[in-house]
Amino acid sequence: MRPRILVTGIPGHYSRLANGAHGLSVSYSERQKQPETKDEFLQELRNISNTGNYLIGEGALRALAPHAKQVPFWHLYNCSRNGEGLDEFNANFDICVFTCANLLRKGLSADAEAEVLGKLKMPIVMLGIGLQNRRDLENALPEGTKRLLSVLKEREHYFLTRGFETTGFLKDQGFSFVRPTGCPSVYFMPDNMRRSLKKLPDVQVGKARTIFSGYLGGNHDAILDANALNPEGSTPQYVVQDEFIHFDLRAEPDSGGRIYDSASGAMIGDLAYPGAERLKTPFEVRTFFDTNQWRAWASSMDFNLGRRFHGSIIAMQAAVPSLMVAVDDRMREMLGFTGLPAVDATDLDKAENRAEFVADHLAGLNTSELVDRYSDRERNFRSTLREIGIGQ
Repeated sequence: MRPRILVTGIPGHYSRLANGAHGLSVSYSERQKQPETKDEFLQELRNISNTGNYLIGEGALRALAPHAKQVPFWHLYNCSRNGEGLDEFNANFDICVFTCANLLRKGLSADAEAEVLGKLKMPIVMLGIGLQNRRDLENALPEGTKRLLSVLKEREHYFLTRGFETTGFLKDQGFSFVRPTGCPSVYFMPDNMRRSLKKLPDVQVGKARTIFSGYLGGNHDAILDANALNPEGSTPQYVVQDEFIHFDLRAEPDSGGRIYDSASGAMIGDLAYPGAERLKTPFEVRTFFDTNQWRAWASSMDFNLGRRFHGSIIAMQAAVPSLMVAVDDRMREMLGFTGLPAVDATDLDKAENRAEFVADHLAGLNTSELVDRYSDRERNFRSTLREIGIGQ
């Protein structure tokens, strides 16, 4: 008999419409949100912390068997804390898939995760778990994260990691079932992912309508990228993930009291960020809370140069050829495992001519090998899910 699968953790974008939950039932609003005022927009962004996270929950649920049931983590946590308990979930599910990201990091104590997963009396699949920074693993992890790992060690567990470094760390901790599979977002819309790889030799660097992403408000890197690669006379396009809440990207309302246009995803009103004066042409800045809208817009573009992993993945899901810029350990781990096209930030930043550097790199890629490696990683991911009994 097939296992009854509970899915929780990082959600997909549809979770924005959840307006209540009782027991095993979750209710969803039929009204789409339109967070156009400054307060509404910032609250919507804080709810997910990083819009790229939506791709993780979406990719996970799509890869699992269709009878898997998504329950918001906040509902499980509330049940655990308010006296209702989790008995009903223990009686109705056989296995829990917890979708996660860079959970192993210094700045996050996984106290809530330890409490909930400690009360679920079933095997746990940690799907997409990864590290933030290698040095975080060399020093003591937060107490809540240590407690979570202790909880998982006491029961049947499955760690499907983002890459080899996290796999090695967890095996060193004594966990038995640990497999590198990559982030589940990478295997959503795989045919389009392969199409994006095949298109790389056709990119006309400096002429292609390009999507830029990075840490606007935190550094000037995306500004330098846009100045070098954006077509002359056109407006450079920048897509936000978390810059309004974690970095110095600021927005003030227009005369109508709005900072955001829900129809287009465009930021309106006055934007300010360090380095804006260095841009040849100001960015048109967009934010997407719906991954379908994000992909639809991305599909109108020719190329993506991304210093954000998930911002680049969603462009690839829309069949847009993409080159990632690896800026930290978490990106390097995911890119090292998947083999998706990338350059290291240090190499790009020291290039005398960024456009020529990118063009030369694209010209040297073997797209057949890229497609074959991606397909191999996808098969590995899906076969691991089926081995556990949760895949399609």
